[in-house]
Amino acid sequence: MDSAQMLDILGNENRRKILQLLSDRPCYVSEISGRLGVGPKAIINHLSLLEQTGLIESHVDKQRRKYFNIADNMRIEVAVSPHSYAVSVHTTPINTRYYLTQDDSETIEVQKAHAASLLAELNRKIQNTKNKQEELARKQQELQVEYSELMDICMDVTDKVADNPLEAQILYALLKNKHSIASLSYHFSLHPTLISAQMLTMAKRGLIEYTIRDNQQYWKILESENETGDEQ
Repeated sequence: MDSAQMLDILGNENRRKILQLLSDRPCYVSEISGRLGVGPKAIINHLSLLEQTGLIESHVDKQRRKYFNIADNMRIEVAVSPHSYAVSVHTTPINTRYYLTQDDSETIEVQKAHAASLLAELNRKIQNTKNKQEELARKQQELQVEYSELMDICMDVTDKVADNPLEAQILYALLKNKHSIASLSYHFSLHPTLISAQMLTMAKRGLIEYTIRDNQQYWKILESENETGDEQ
């Protein structure tokens, strides 16, 4: 799903509340309406949009009641800093696994004992997974800080190595990502011939180089000898 579309969908408070309810268990329309204090018609519209985008799905039970539930595992990450803005959406299909098997020959007491043991084991695994998630979040934060610090330094370096402000801006853009002449032209709202001239000048000075992908030139900062050696 497009990240802009996802942010637009989640920008509505009632849709966020609906997803929060469905994260606990499947719900039906009147139940959601009652818990949120929102009319059924509005809830149906929200559910329809969420279902169209694949965030939720529905099924009908034996009593012909329509239940809604979250369709897949989804992670949305928004990173905003003085040097970057990025939104990423990752979807992982839900893999339903059944841990509990029932042996009809066992007594109810034995079955309960097995279930209690399994509950303790699952709780341990859940806590371990949460700890890993927290550690990953801390690491991501550390990397974000490091990235911002490096980009701060790069701003000073590009100003010193560039012959004019446009060169500095192009070098700064290439630090973030590879670019074609067309994408840089669009980014800076300048004619491609002007961008191309700047690129060729910087290439002659040994600042940048290009690679070919899908018959298209993509420019990047010239790699150091150490970086080239590491790849070989």
